[in-house]
Amino acid sequence: MSTAVATTARARQRPRLDFSRVARSGLATWIVVAALVLGLTVHDASGFWTTGNIANVLTAMVVLGLVSVGQNVVVLTGGIDLSVGSAATLTGLLAAIMIDGYPERAIPVVIAVLAIGALIGVGHGLLIARVKLPPFVVTLATFFILQGVAFMITSSPTGQVTKNLSNFALEKTGFFPHAFIVLIVAVALVAFLLYRTALGRNVYAVGGDSEAARSNGVPVTSTLVWAYVVCGLLAAAAGIMLAARATIGSPTAGQGLELSAIAAVVIGGSSLMGGRGTLVGTVGGVLLFALIETSFTLLQIEATLNDLIRGLVIIAAAAIFVSKDDR
Repeated sequence: MSTAVATTARARQRPRLDFSRVARSGLATWIVVAALVLGLTVHDASGFWTTGNIANVLTAMVVLGLVSVGQNVVVLTGGIDLSVGSAATLTGLLAAIMIDGYPERAIPVVIAVLAIGALIGVGHGLLIARVKLPPFVVTLATFFILQGVAFMITSSPTGQVTKNLSNFALEKTGFFPHAFIVLIVAVALVAFLLYRTALGRNVYAVGGDSEAARSNGVPVTSTLVWAYVVCGLLAAAAGIMLAARATIGSPTAGQGLELSAIAAVVIGGSSLMGGRGTLVGTVGGVLLFALIETSFTLLQIEATLNDLIRGLVIIAAAAIFVSKDDR
């Protein structure tokens, strides 16, 4: 009788284990994406599958995708970066002001702005790894500091990017927006770092158990610094893309990006405790938000309901797909 009971118990647990594995792999988010695409197709196939609409979806993924991929790396270490929106705002504003419409300034300014993003990441990493301050506290502080610096510079849109930079951010070939190349390159590089280098292995090790990782010779401090550097670089890249889209710099351009990025990472199956998550899931979370954003016009839903529906989707997806280990 006890053997039969044990067999029955294992049989009941097996589907839950498989379901948990799907959630952890990040594929669960793509199931939601597929269901949403199917629903939009049934509702209006001729509208959803137009070249223009697909281009809009891919365009909507670029900025959020950049900050989410960077956020993913930080979350894997067991940390968080609440400043990515403010970092994108400040770097985009500085890029527009420093370029100011002069083509010869574009490349040096882009490099300088990316360096600023990296320096922000270095500061975060050192404060967290060396000074032992909580990531939440450090990045919440820089969230306000960076946004405050942006408002000190200007309280209204200013500066101007070059025509070539703006064209790159806005033009498309068929359904493919040129700016999407930036996201593809970012995802490819981060995927290589995470899955093909010692740094990636160290990131997962630190997120799993930092003390155990340290005991096994993992350079915890440098790993954390590099994780936040990657996040800062991608936030700066997102800021440049924001400025290029608008053709000017704005002191409010990146507001809300930090929360959307965290949501995309969590919905994608990453654990906020660190040590678990995939880029596949994060990209799926970004695509899900892009579909929601661009489907408002297709479904003729008021744009004011965007945040409400996004919040409901986050709750529903988390309730269904987030692993039991994170609850």
